[in-house]
Amino acid sequence: PLWLELFQHHLHVGGAAVATIQPELSWPRRRRLYRELFGHPGTFVVLAEREGVPVGYTLSHVRVGADDTWDTGDLIGEVETLVLTPSVRGRGLGSALLDATEAELARRGAHTVLIAVLAGNDQAQAFYERRGMRPTVTYRRRVGGAVRRERERTPTVRPAWSCRPRRS
Repeated sequence: PLWLELFQHHLHVGGAAVATIQPELSWPRRRRLYRELFGHPGTFVVLAEREGVPVGYTLSHVRVGADDTWDTGDLIGEVETLVLTPSVRGRGLGSALLDATEAELARRGAHTVLIAVLAGNDQAQAFYERRGMRPTVTYRRRVGGAVRRERERTPTVRPAWSCRPRRS
C-alpha cells in the first residue's frame, strides 16, 4: 500500500530517535485507524493517479467542535495522511493534492486545517509554511523506560487552601 511509502519516508527523515515498528506491522495499524475514521461521516480520501496508477493520496476528516484555545470555528479539518511516491515528489502533486483536500474541507465547512509533520521532515515543514500553515503544537514522546530526571527530588505537595465545614 501507499502508506508504506510514507512509513519508509518517516524512517528516512525522522529525527525523533524513537524505536520504530517493523514495516509489516505498520499498515495493519494504519488501516485500523482508517477504518475507525471512516466510521465518521466527515472522512474522505483524495487520490492522485498517474496513468491509472495511484501515486499519492490524502486521508482527511472533519472534527466537530471548536478548539479550546485557537479561534478555529466549529469545524476543524485534519489531514491525517498525505503521501506521495518518491518518483512524483517535487513536481507540484503535493500542492495539487492539498489544494483539492482543502477545497473539500472548506466545502464541508472546515476552514481551519491541521496536519502533523514528523520532526526532522524539514522539506514537509517548509512546504506547509509556504502554504501559510504555522506550527502550533509540538508533541513530545517517551516510549517505554523510566523517566529520566536532571536530579532526583521528591516534591512537597501542600494544599493551596483547605476546606472545612462550617458549623452554624
